[in-house]
Amino acid sequence: MISRLKEKGAGDLLKCIQCGSCTSSCIVNAVNEYFNPRRIIGSIVKFNRLPDQDPWLCSSCSICVERCPQRVNPLSVIMALRMIKYENGDAPPSRVFELIEQIKKTGLAFPLSNEAYEKRRSLGLPELEMDEESLKEVKKILSEAGF
Repeated sequence: MISRLKEKGAGDLLKCIQCGSCTSSCIVNAVNEYFNPRRIIGSIVKFNRLPDQDPWLCSSCSICVERCPQRVNPLSVIMALRMIKYENGDAPPSRVFELIEQIKKTGLAFPLSNEAYEKRRSLGLPELEMDEESLKEVKKILSEAGF
C-alpha cells in the first residue's frame, strides 16, 4: 500500500513519528474527531491497507503540511488516498460535486455567510466578487480536470 501511495505522490509515510501535530492543527478534526490524519497515516504504516476514514472529509487547507516536523506531507497522503479510492470504484461523495458546481458558479470554495456579508457592508468593505475573466479561468481549469 505504501508503494502505491508513493506512486500517487504521497510523502514519506515512514518518516511519521506519530506526534499528532497534523491532527492537532487539523480544522476538520476540530469539528469532527472521526477525521484524524495521524491515525490515517499510522494505520497505513502499521497495517499496510487502506484506512477506513473518509479522505474526502479533508478540506485541503495544508495546515498539516506546515506543522509536520518530519515533513511527511499528510495532505499528499490524503490526496493519494482519494486517487486510489476513486480507482477502486469509490466515487467521491455528492458534496464534492456540489462544491465543484459552487466553485464554477461563484469561483469561491467557501462563500461568505449572510452574516459575514452584512458585517462587511456595515464596515464599508467592498463585496467579494470574482471578475468574469478570473471566473472563466476557474471554469477552464475545472473543465480540464474533468469537471
